[in-house]
Amino acid sequence: MPESQLRDARWLDARLRRLWDAYFSDAPAGYPITVFFGRRARYRYGSIYSRGRQCFITVNGLFAHPAVPEHVVDATLIHELAHYVHGYGSGLRKLHSSPHRGGVIDRELKQRGCWHIEERAAEWRRTRWPDFYVEQNGHALEHRALREEDGNARWSAFLEAPGMRTLEEVRHRADALARLFGFGSAPFTVEWLPASLHRRGLSYRMRSTQTVRIHGLLADPRVPDEVIDYELLYWLATEACGPHWHQLEQGLKQRRLWARASRGIRWRRKVWAGFLAEHHPLRSRK
Repeated sequence: MPESQLRDARWLDARLRRLWDAYFSDAPAGYPITVFFGRRARYRYGSIYSRGRQCFITVNGLFAHPAVPEHVVDATLIHELAHYVHGYGSGLRKLHSSPHRGGVIDRELKQRGCWHIEERAAEWRRTRWPDFYVEQNGHALEHRALREEDGNARWSAFLEAPGMRTLEEVRHRADALARLFGFGSAPFTVEWLPASLHRRGLSYRMRSTQTVRIHGLLADPRVPDEVIDYELLYWLATEACGPHWHQLEQGLKQRRLWARASRGIRWRRKVWAGFLAEHHPLRSRK
């Protein structure tokens, strides 16, 4: 499609201002926001970050195409604005220790009366996005498949290297910790996640398959045991005590697990980013 027919940053900025006025006008203002279309990603619809005293919101470049419904773009924008009011990328005080955990984004959108936008967009993303992505990026998919094949080979070599934590060991640990919460065994299956360079989370819960996927880099024995334990404890406490942070903290303290969890949290905050950058199996080595 000719570039002149695509949506541009001015169109995007107008949508952002309209949504702010409609749903976020009572929120404190942090850094000024610049919004623009970014790369044509498959799995990321938007992002927010700050540089200096300026906030930047990026929206998937494919959403510039007029065939993408406006409410799909709007859903991405309100998601990032929820992060903004929570203190991510805005310079405001952070309201939560994690940008997504505990369902904080969904709860914010529901409280502000704009959850219906996300519900409509989720249906389009579920039914139309996979085909739309292929239609717009067919030329790149073959190259992506080759990269994924190489990435899978690198991850296999990493996870099978001598001395690495095994999946069996982590599953055994999950079962042992689960018994402290009254479960006979872990209420989910643990799998390694052969993460891309863009995946920075340490673990993810896939409720449709009752699976917790742990970043494969945590198989490295240089990662403290407390970090593995915290990732497992988080999902066990969510299951047993509820999704909100105060419920998780109380549940861990009642079981005398808070000190161990805190050590894992500190490592995540202080060490993980550098460790990920230095040791990720997919990162090119000189």
